[in-house]
Amino acid sequence: MDQTLSLGWMQAQARSRRVTYERVLALNLILYVILSLFAIISPATLSDLIGLPDPVPSGWFRAWGGLLLLVSALYIPGLLDPVRWRWGNIVGIVGRFVMAILYLFLGGPFLLFALFEAAFALLLAVLYFRRFEAELMSRP
Repeated sequence: MDQTLSLGWMQAQARSRRVTYERVLALNLILYVILSLFAIISPATLSDLIGLPDPVPSGWFRAWGGLLLLVSALYIPGLLDPVRWRWGNIVGIVGRFVMAILYLFLGGPFLLFALFEAAFALLLAVLYFRRFEAELMSRP
């Protein structure tokens, strides 16, 4: 019998792909939280590091950091159970692609953000759909 047709092998694949997806998503969310806290606590320092002019008023940068923190918190159910909360994961992946395009149009120092968002969007999309496929194949 081919190992790929074994139910036990497919369940192991589903577990393995779930762990991989969860780790990458957790890394992305940790980076979001660090960036958002940095934007809230020290917006001028962050804008200097990125290469943007000082934010005037600094409240806009802090509000962006707060929204990024809120979005990160909204991803937690999708992190804990990606199959059950698939809508949040799919919307999150599409949202990352949209933000990458927006940052690309803004240009300049935002190109780094565009690269970050596009890389994680593509990586999470591939890992999520491979994980979801393995989950479906592991159920008789």
